[in-house]
Amino acid sequence: MKKLLIASLLAGGLPIHANAEVNLSGFASIVGGTSTDSDAFVRGYEDSIDFKEHSFFALQAYSDLGDGLSATAQIRSRGRDDWEPEFTWAFLSYEISPSWRIQAGRQRIPMYLYSDYLDVSYAYHWIAPPSEVYKAPFDSIDGISTIHDFTVGDAMVNFRLYYGKEDFSTDTGSFEIEDIFSAVASVNYGWWTFRTSYLQFDISGDIGVGDLVTAWQATPYAAVGNELDINNDSSTAFEIGVIYDNQDWLFLAEYIPSTVDESIVGDYKPWMVSVGKRFGSYMVHATVGEDVNEPYRKAINSVPLGVDPGLDFLYQTTTAVLDERDFELPFYSVGLRWDFHDSAAFKFEYTVSEQLDGSNAGAAEMALVTVF
Repeated sequence: MKKLLIASLLAGGLPIHANAEVNLSGFASIVGGTSTDSDAFVRGYEDSIDFKEHSFFALQAYSDLGDGLSATAQIRSRGRDDWEPEFTWAFLSYEISPSWRIQAGRQRIPMYLYSDYLDVSYAYHWIAPPSEVYKAPFDSIDGISTIHDFTVGDAMVNFRLYYGKEDFSTDTGSFEIEDIFSAVASVNYGWWTFRTSYLQFDISGDIGVGDLVTAWQATPYAAVGNELDINNDSSTAFEIGVIYDNQDWLFLAEYIPSTVDESIVGDYKPWMVSVGKRFGSYMVHATVGEDVNEPYRKAINSVPLGVDPGLDFLYQTTTAVLDERDFELPFYSVGLRWDFHDSAAFKFEYTVSEQLDGSNAGAAEMALVTVF
């Protein structure tokens, strides 16, 4: 049936909008990097040079269908996924007025300062935004949004609302995120951009502690298992950021606290500050920040010790898992960008971050990034 429908479309058996032009554009990052320490894993790198982990190509198609309606699709292929292509955007947009539009379909949800062009390395100074801060496991949703632009005096204001859902998989299992709601506001005033966002959703999934969950639920302290189990848990996140960029100096700061209520995930509070200086076609920059997390421990702290060896063992095992998620890990990086071409740049970065064992480890990266 599908083949017959396609054949009918191609043969003109069904009406199609033959006059709609499709505009293609794209961007790419070819990134090579390595950990500088033999026993450390930093930003996805081990101590051998890797060109796949952070490399990707993306192609975007846009078509103006007339009368305020347009279609946008974006396909991204990442080295870490063995270059398997995936649709990261696929939405229709309708312009109600020059300052108000709605979008429906798969689209980026702007959780961060750089969310609108998160994959477009050419648009910012880093090779990629620090993964210690930009660490959400998803960046797109299937849903709807409304986007408003207006002015207040000399300031330009952008306000957005999003609603949708998302499913994704990690090394530990699959996750379902329901009832995603986000409100985003940004203000551009001269060289300054101020931005804040709010995000909430319900999340269910497997983080690899299912055996512990089952064990605790068979004891009088089932609440501990409930804390470990990510099952329709409520999550909220808040973001505030600022950018100053006068095409000579760059300054930015961002703070992104989030929480998954009463869960092993707990409270994230990452932050960063970055400064850059341009010298013609070159730019040097430095970034400092911290990856901070505190898991929820109320139920585990109520378990009595020394009463039952089995409970003691469960307590010790669970505490070890929670301790791995309880950290304050500072990092810093320095980098260079060279715009050697109108649509391409070469970048180099060196990052040092604290590890869970308290040691410091580094990673060196270089990249060729482009837009086309």
